[in-house]
Amino acid sequence: MEKKETMIYLEGVSKSFPQKRGSLEVLKNIDLRIEKGEIFGIIGMSGAGKSTLVRCINLLERPTSGRVYLDQTELTCLTEKELRQQRHSMGMIFQQFHLLMQRTALENVCFPLEISGVPKEKAKTRAKELLELVGLGEKIGAYPSQLSGGQMQRVAIARALATEPKVLLCDEATSALDPNTTSGVLRLLKDINERLGITIVVITHEMSVIQQICHRVAIIDAGEIAEMGGVEEIFRAPKTQAGRELVYHEGANREAIEGPMEHCYRVVFRGGISGEPILGGMMLKCNGVANILSANTRMIEGRVYGQMMIQLPEDKETREKMLAYLKEKEVEVEEVAYV
Repeated sequence: MEKKETMIYLEGVSKSFPQKRGSLEVLKNIDLRIEKGEIFGIIGMSGAGKSTLVRCINLLERPTSGRVYLDQTELTCLTEKELRQQRHSMGMIFQQFHLLMQRTALENVCFPLEISGVPKEKAKTRAKELLELVGLGEKIGAYPSQLSGGQMQRVAIARALATEPKVLLCDEATSALDPNTTSGVLRLLKDINERLGITIVVITHEMSVIQQICHRVAIIDAGEIAEMGGVEEIFRAPKTQAGRELVYHEGANREAIEGPMEHCYRVVFRGGISGEPILGGMMLKCNGVANILSANTRMIEGRVYGQMMIQLPEDKETREKMLAYLKEKEVEVEEVAYV
């Protein structure tokens, strides 16, 4: 088996912020290894520490303790001048794009090249190539105010690629976009990863983003890594409460449900839902009704997976018949707490 090389390595990284009384610990002893060429997701709820974590990767926030390595170079021991040089190897895109409003798309992409001292004509040629790469070759003279949100994010991606980075850090890069535009931007990132071999780190609070493009994922909760593994593995069987919260209730309107519910089950259809109406067949054969609480499908690593949260009847005998039917159809069924 081919041994993967490490691109990013965090060893015992902690980060605290001083407050009037003591300090606030945001990251706690994070160990993280990201391989060259992979798309790695970091997901957590608001306030979990994920944005602080990505800022510690490029040392925009210096860890309180621990060490950060980029392609075997320890960043945490470098001088500011050396660190600035290393940051050329890390492009970054943000939720709010951060484009210069008085510059055209071409001039925005040229900006980091100007700072790096690249000759003007060479910078323009490189910027045009990158705008073509992200699908905006005809928009080189457009100003940000003339572009849609998705187009602005594509310009931001082109700008982040200008210095030919080894790593692209995406901090909630699709959170301000609608679902269709989000899918287009994610397809672009996946294409960039495959064509250029760039390692991509995706920071998000949306499991659907992780499932669309990531190879592996780390779930961060209260400043710690709760669990980490392949996206398919964590979708099928999250091991921690933080993982279950993110996976089980994706797409569910939990506010519409009053109080805790009993006899709730998560049903996972591996490899796609067949043409056979499994739930309909279950209800007819077992003479019982299932309440569908939520349902969605996802493409994970080229395969379609379906997920449903259902509530089965109070009657134990009927419920057991329904569970036996589902297992006979080779779908994964797990009882869950739905609160």
